[in-house]
Order: sequence, then structure tokens, then C-alpha cells
Amino acid sequence: MTSYIDDVEANKILKMGGAPVGKMELLDLEEYTIISFLRRWCDGDYLRDQLKQELIINLGYVEGNQTYECFKNLCEMIFNHGRRALIRHKTDCNCVGADESCFAQLILRASNNYKEDAILISLLLMPPHLSAETVSLAKKIGTSIKNLIDNDKINSKYNLN
Repeated sequence: MTSYIDDVEANKILKMGGAPVGKMELLDLEEYTIISFLRRWCDGDYLRDQLKQELIINLGYVEGNQTYECFKNLCEMIFNHGRRALIRHKTDCNCVGADESCFAQLILRASNNYKEDAILISLLLMPPHLSAETVSLAKKIGTSIKNLIDNDKINSKYNLN
């Protein structure tokens, strides 16, 4: 049985961006990968180091390291300078939260050259003076994720074929 405080906290999270808007299993591979990277980033140094190593192995040292640094910088910007705390679900959760979806759409729109959409999405997450840098980082990350997928480096990892 949940307590009143648990219910209040759950409602607060739902209102702040944690509301489920989808399921991981229904996402396309790019969106799945972005949200998976975000969750792993949020789970601490061990999974961050693991993510960095995977990027370096699969993209090569230079591109893998650059992608990791861009992802690190984007996450740090959002978590340190965002309009509010970004809410995410646990690494193994099948739900996709509203904030997670917004984060993924930012990267997808930027990397698919929908710059105006990416700017609008960035303004949901960040103050206006950080929008250009946010979109620039998102574009670099999304392009690298496309390279991972195009080179078939992701499908076998997540068994999404």
C-alpha cells in the first residue's frame, strides 16, 4: 500500500515531465537509442564510462570520443541550466516519459535538419540564450547515432531487428 507522500510525489513527477507518453518497444531505433543513452548517462559514472567505450569501439576513437563529449555537454547543459529538472524513467523501464521523448525529439529534429523544430523543442528545455548551442550539440549526436545504425552497430546490441 502506498502512502499519501508516495502519491503526492508520483503526481509531482507526472506533472514535471515523467508522465508516460509511449513504450520503448514501440520506438524506432534512433529514438530508442537516444533514450537508452540518456538513461545510462543518468545512472552514474560506471554506465557513462561503458557508454563512452561503446561509442569509441563502434565509431572509432575520434568520432566516438567526440560523440561522447557532445552527449556529455548536452546532458550537463540540460541538467545544470535547464528550465527545470529533466525527469527520466529507470534504465530498464519500458515506459517513455514526456521529458525523455522531448530530449529524443530534439536530437532527431536537429539531425534531420528540421532546425526550427529543434529550436522550438530546445526552448522547452533550455533558456533562449543556450538554444543555438543545444541544437548544435543535438545535431552532432544525432548524426553519430545515425552512423551507428547505418553501420549496423546498434541492432545486435539491443536485439531490435
